[in-house]
Amino acid sequence: MSSLPSDTNAIVENELHWSSIIIDSLKRLNPWVLKSNVVMFITELMFFIVLLMAIDPTLIPIVSSGREQLFYSEVALILIITVWFSTLSDSIAEAQIRNTASSLRKMKEQMTAKRLLSSNRSNFETVHSDDLRKGDLILVEHGDKVPIDSEVLEGIAMVDESLLTGESANVRKSVGSTLLGGSLVATDSLVARVSTNPNETYVSKLIGLVESSSRPKTPNEIALTILIAGFSAIFTIIVVTLLFLGVELKLGIDLAVVIALYVCLLPTTIGALLPAIGISGINRMSVKRIIAKSGKAIEASGDTDALLLDKTGTITKGMRKAVMFVPAGNHTEREVGEAALLSSWEDDTPEGKSIVELAYNLGFVPHQFGSIERSEFEEFSAATRRSSVKMTGSNEFQLPKGGRGILQRKRLRRKFASGDEPQQELEIVKGAPDAIIDYVKIKPPGYDEMLEKISEDGATVMAVAETGDVIGFIKLKDEVKPGVREKIKALKEMDIEVVMVTGDQPTTAGFISKDVGIDDYIAKARPETKYEFVKEEQKRGKIVSMIGDGTNDAPALSAADVGLAMASGTEPAKEAANMVDLESNPSKIIDVIMLGKQILMTRGTVTTFSIANDIAKYFVIVPIMFAALPELGALNLMHLTPHLAVISALIFNAIIIPALIPLALRGNTFKPSSTMKIFLKNVTIYGLGGIVLPFIGIKLIAILITVLRVTI
Repeated sequence: MSSLPSDTNAIVENELHWSSIIIDSLKRLNPWVLKSNVVMFITELMFFIVLLMAIDPTLIPIVSSGREQLFYSEVALILIITVWFSTLSDSIAEAQIRNTASSLRKMKEQMTAKRLLSSNRSNFETVHSDDLRKGDLILVEHGDKVPIDSEVLEGIAMVDESLLTGESANVRKSVGSTLLGGSLVATDSLVARVSTNPNETYVSKLIGLVESSSRPKTPNEIALTILIAGFSAIFTIIVVTLLFLGVELKLGIDLAVVIALYVCLLPTTIGALLPAIGISGINRMSVKRIIAKSGKAIEASGDTDALLLDKTGTITKGMRKAVMFVPAGNHTEREVGEAALLSSWEDDTPEGKSIVELAYNLGFVPHQFGSIERSEFEEFSAATRRSSVKMTGSNEFQLPKGGRGILQRKRLRRKFASGDEPQQELEIVKGAPDAIIDYVKIKPPGYDEMLEKISEDGATVMAVAETGDVIGFIKLKDEVKPGVREKIKALKEMDIEVVMVTGDQPTTAGFISKDVGIDDYIAKARPETKYEFVKEEQKRGKIVSMIGDGTNDAPALSAADVGLAMASGTEPAKEAANMVDLESNPSKIIDVIMLGKQILMTRGTVTTFSIANDIAKYFVIVPIMFAALPELGALNLMHLTPHLAVISALIFNAIIIPALIPLALRGNTFKPSSTMKIFLKNVTIYGLGGIVLPFIGIKLIAILITVLRVTI
């Protein structure tokens, strides 16, 4: 089965089927299809009028001449080519979107599956993946591809999800884990329950998002469309007035020349390229392996005023490791280490595993510990920000035979003592320092001072309590991701407010935020804290972006203008967000914003250039139309005849569209800067350039036409 291209440029570099693109672009010339693009619809309407004049000039007397049929034919040909260049740009952009969807479809290639007929693993039947239904039990063994989205019921295995996420490292899957259809079981075997029907899989949803995301117009695009319609209305009034004056004054104005002026004045460049710019935004997101559910999300990312960044996994690597046990009061480092090991025994997070590993390496393993016949573990909760273990009984736990196997098996061997001994209860709780104090209700002397000292270098601190008494702390360190400081600086240069949110203590949060150049942070954050921040910022009129991957992030992701969810996250998070990152890289939210800025800048560039072009072409054609009037005839600085000026202007007006297609699809070079600097750059380069270039281009085309006519 083919895999999704891993190279970031692979999607756009997929072979474009030009025959299909050209056929599609020709189909789009249908006026009924073209009516959604006001400028191109008017241009095509003008084509039909001039074509009628070319066929029989007498059908439109007074403003046409029987001697000019060749000229009318030339004008008609250039007009329809202008419209075709517009539909061609749309077809190329949407072809890239179809390539993305095709790449995703390769993941859905039908596979065989082992559907269990009973609880016995050897009792299964081989079926096609399309025959599976939600609730079926399947067996996936070493080397098998997961046939469909499912949930692990039995077993532990390493799974290769690189096909879907781009992440090369295998992922550990155990009971309760989600298996994505198309992933590969790299070790061991698993029994899983099918969690979805064939047409409702995760990949199916992504394909649907890709295919539908190019359709709706964004608010900025709608506003620009209204602006274009306004310009078109103004130019219509101007041209009709000029035509009326020309007829009344008997200046011998030709309707084809008036239509040429009209088409040249219409913002044909932005009208032709605006849809392609919007579609290409979706495609450029997919190149970065981000699926945008709508163009509106991309546009909002470019307008972002405030960015909510989670510390762990976004600013830092997210792999906090225990580096030290710090005792409190009269307790010892060994006591803290042994308690930390037991409280982390069922903790499968990287932090929990590192605590067990550190305690083991230091020899802090409880050889004899009064315990119970069973242990109750409370998993870490985002709401309580703590985890715990309760042990009751007289059993003694001993280190399992096999040495370092403790780190892999995470299992203690019980040694039962003879006789009845008094039942003892031991409760160990670890978690955020303030959460532990809220739980035990007693704060030891010097508690805050110890926290501040331990975390002064930006470390994260967990407190450990045993039977209601805080016995010490666990110090964990996390590294800042490479390049984050530069990206934060770039965001601030774009006048974006960056806020770091973390569940850590204010001291730790302050150190990390200062280290990476962030001015504002929210410490000890709960799920509702993020949601409240988003709503408060929006009340101030700001566009807010944020990331998340957990169910508790769903409310804030839904409320944010731009919500980026991780593919590895929960379904509620992915449903609430308007973007999904296939690589599950939280720091990509920064790339999303920069890409959104680039798309808005590209649109602004093309718009500025188009309007400047229209102004220049007006001053090229109007003086020639009224050459009979000495006052206006003197403005014919390029000394062109009416027919030559019209043909040259129309050719320039047409070829500028395909010339700008690469810019519309790729985007112009974007460097982080303030909105005002970007605006001034657009006006200076593309505004002035858009005024000067038509004069040069039209004159060169006129010279070329003259040379060709003489040669022929």
